[in-house]
Amino acid sequence: MPDSDLSEKITTAIIELLADERKRQGLTYEDLAARAGVDRSTVALWDRGQRTPRIEVVLKVCHALGLELSALLIQAEASASGLPKRAFPKRPTRTLQAAHFLNEVALKQATGLTSAMLRAGIEHCHQTFDTIDFQLELHGAKPIGRLVELANLSSMIGNVIAEGVAVNSENLYERNTPHTYPDLLPKKTPAVPLEVKIALETNRPKGHLPKPGTYLTFRYVLCGKDGIFTRGKKRRGDTPYIWEAKAGVLTKEDFDLSNTEGDSGKTAVVKTVSFDRMALVYFNPTLMAYGRPREGYA
Repeated sequence: MPDSDLSEKITTAIIELLADERKRQGLTYEDLAARAGVDRSTVALWDRGQRTPRIEVVLKVCHALGLELSALLIQAEASASGLPKRAFPKRPTRTLQAAHFLNEVALKQATGLTSAMLRAGIEHCHQTFDTIDFQLELHGAKPIGRLVELANLSSMIGNVIAEGVAVNSENLYERNTPHTYPDLLPKKTPAVPLEVKIALETNRPKGHLPKPGTYLTFRYVLCGKDGIFTRGKKRRGDTPYIWEAKAGVLTKEDFDLSNTEGDSGKTAVVKTVSFDRMALVYFNPTLMAYGRPREGYA
């Protein structure tokens, strides 16, 4: 199919998908225009095929309808390619609360990052997995949290969030090549060589060797599509949410070495006392994986 034909079909699909969602929500042209801050005639002319939507206006309409632009574009391309239409997945807003970011001074001293950079990195991770799941859903597949083993899922989350932090670091960091220490390379002061570690629920971060250096650690839980976390292995959902982030410097003495079943060779796990000593820089209390309050978590 020529590029011009596909582009036209995608544009038509975007208009049809927005019209279907407007009708599904019971909104008139006036209602949608008021929500989006656009002229009523703009949306009406789209539907009649008399005007081609501009991306900045589409973005406003998406926000008014509670849709992610990325999800709209993916579905429009799928529809233009002949795949059947599917309802847009309804997930809660992934925007993080500023009140959940703590100890910015400690974060900046250890890594050079600000809370805003960290926030953007976590949101990048959440949005990436939402996009993956939406694409899988379009093709009738299970979400990524159901398709891969937890160890592999943790590795994927770690790589995506490291990329998100680097991209949003205002050129402080760049990603290192995969499986190379450290995960993030400093590009300018005050950045430092930075290792990123990810762990599920209440597990402590681990690696194959006890490497001294500056660490940025994240722990996540698996929620339902409604964003609600329920404790218990058999009650896990399939949507990853970061619930905690910590920053600090670790030495070789801060790791326990053990042979863990399923791991290749020895495993270096951050000691509990050392992990507790790291600065808590992000904490979402509604997703806390611990069954009861712990010291340092308010």
